[in-house]
Amino acid sequence: MKYPKILIIAIGRINLIDTANNGLLLRNLFGNWPKDNMAQIYSSGSNGDIGFFAHYYQLGPKERHLGRMFYTIKINDQNPVKKQSLSPNLLHNKLSIISKFKNLLKRIIIDTGLYEFIFRPRLSTKILSWVKEFQPDIIFAQGYNLTFTWLPVMLKERLDLSLIYYPTDDWPVDLYINKGRFNPLITPLIRRAVSSASKRIVEKASLRIAFNRFMQEEYVKRYKKEFTILMHGDSISRFKSLVPVRHAASNEIWIVSTGAFDEHRYPLLFDLDKACGILKEKEYNLKTTIFPVNTIDELLPSGNSFKHIDFEPCPSHDKLAAILKGADILFLPERFDSSSEDIRLCVSSKAHLFMFSEKPIIVYSSQKTGIARYATEEGWAIVAEKQDPKVLAKDIEKLILDKVYCNLLIEKANTTSQKNHDLLSIQDTFKELVCSVVNK
Repeated sequence: MKYPKILIIAIGRINLIDTANNGLLLRNLFGNWPKDNMAQIYSSGSNGDIGFFAHYYQLGPKERHLGRMFYTIKINDQNPVKKQSLSPNLLHNKLSIISKFKNLLKRIIIDTGLYEFIFRPRLSTKILSWVKEFQPDIIFAQGYNLTFTWLPVMLKERLDLSLIYYPTDDWPVDLYINKGRFNPLITPLIRRAVSSASKRIVEKASLRIAFNRFMQEEYVKRYKKEFTILMHGDSISRFKSLVPVRHAASNEIWIVSTGAFDEHRYPLLFDLDKACGILKEKEYNLKTTIFPVNTIDELLPSGNSFKHIDFEPCPSHDKLAAILKGADILFLPERFDSSSEDIRLCVSSKAHLFMFSEKPIIVYSSQKTGIARYATEEGWAIVAEKQDPKVLAKDIEKLILDKVYCNLLIEKANTTSQKNHDLLSIQDTFKELVCSVVNK
């Protein structure tokens, strides 16, 4: 089977190298695809490199109604107010007025998603010419906002192309749900539009892919359409060939974690810090290192307030895998807060990397989240019973002392990773699915 020409419509540019989760996912998924047979329409996220695909089109003013106004507002919002010609008091007053006006505008237009209707996408002559020149066989879309849900359907219908829909989280559930005084008027209208757009892209798609079994089961019920499962993957042979790397002494128990530490995950590091303190009081020789995808300065703007945790910059993809192999215990936090239910269909993009590392894993997360459900049902990690540093310390101690249990977790992780996360199998399945749609 030859590789069809595929047009990817995704918000963030898929760069040749970056740490974005979606970038890694799509680079893996299309890893064996001929470069010239891939093109992307995107909005933002370019890091200036040559890109992973051969062809790119960035949306501009001509691809939106009132496009000049949209990009003027967007550019001005990113630029600081010039200060040179203003006195300090006048500057303060002017900034206060501008700041208040921008916050009001943001609440009314941006946070509610109203801007999607005001600056609705349109098919310009330029973008249609670019797509026709590329001559795609099929469109690949992920959604995530109204513009990038409407646009692939618009192109599909204008050019009579088949469509693949592959969301990796349940974005239609919480898109533009926010708290504010304008919600009672605007949010219900926007939410109906989100529901309608998500249903329409599912109905128009010839191939629908879910990111895991939880998503598949929910989406079949919700949309009454068939969904195929393809999860995040990596090369088993790549991990097998890597030499483990340790940033700890041979007599230290090295606990390692990585990922994007946002407002949900970051507070859980304080629990880990306290758990390590409890274990050190029991004279366990521990070292704990976090390799955050977001910058350390962003996490620790005023210095490291943790007593037992070190932070190091996240290394390259290959080096990170070697570090995970060199650890003794891997810590995979998600969340315990009220938003846990929101990610019940999501599985962490780091889970399979942890599994391939063949080290015991702790999932520290509410049982409502997809990652905790996945680990519990498949048995590839120990899952915390509740958010409590004492419980976490007890789980870590169990992994230190009970080698039989650790080997069982590793064995389950191997079985799960080979079944669901083998990249070669995922790529072959994806190609067969795409070709079957194109050939029809």
